[in-house]
Amino acid sequence: MKGNIKVAVVQYKIINNCSSAEKKISSLIKKAKDNNVDIVGLPEECLGKAMRGYDPFDFLSKISKRYKVMIFGATYFYDEVGRIRNIGFLYDNKGEMLIQQDKIVLTPPALEAGFKAGNKIKVINTKFGKISLLICKDAFHRYAAWLFNALMKENVDIVLVPSSSITVSERSTNLWTDTLKTMSMLFNLFIVASGTVGINGIDGSKAFGNAIIISPKKVLLAQGSVKKEEILYATLDKEDIENLKNPASRKWQPEKVPSYEIVEL
Repeated sequence: MKGNIKVAVVQYKIINNCSSAEKKISSLIKKAKDNNVDIVGLPEECLGKAMRGYDPFDFLSKISKRYKVMIFGATYFYDEVGRIRNIGFLYDNKGEMLIQQDKIVLTPPALEAGFKAGNKIKVINTKFGKISLLICKDAFHRYAAWLFNALMKENVDIVLVPSSSITVSERSTNLWTDTLKTMSMLFNLFIVASGTVGINGIDGSKAFGNAIIISPKKVLLAQGSVKKEEILYATLDKEDIENLKNPASRKWQPEKVPSYEIVEL
């Protein structure tokens, strides 16, 4: 990691109207930028339901350039062949897209709606260090450790997780928070995750908030509430990660999956 980075993540109620969502995003990014952050995280579905003919990336590019701040998130949109996609993005502070990638682990409703899963995780070297992005469920499913292990091997410093905090079971919040904390500590990287609250304006589902910023050393740097729309702030300190990546610390974890077999008794 090349230097400390001040981050902000937002959690808000998803609006099923692009124009209203744009105004909300602009207001939130301005407020975060007034606090001198380097990067602002927006939720998954940040611009609401996909609209044919609407280009979300034009707006996102302009807003990052206007406020001179890096932004990340995820949004639905119709591509040039009419296919609906869930795209994660990262823009620099000049409005240039650094990362664009499809969500990998799709939910049952997304599969039923005809979404196509991605199979690539982008990694980019920035002035703050190596950054990657996982969209919501990509970061907290039963095989998430495989993805984080691959990112650790690429020496990634920060994983950005735009999320729609949908409650699908009574364990949703714990699965979300506990998995992300564990992944951060096991694979020695920062996790910066946005969230949503209230009733989702697209599908009527209930959200649980809990946007979260995690350090592999200090663990919880900031965590959102269940219901409140808010912006969370934290500084990612490079010393929190550099010491954990040294050879002395790394030797206490196996370098590969141990060889074993299951024996039924």
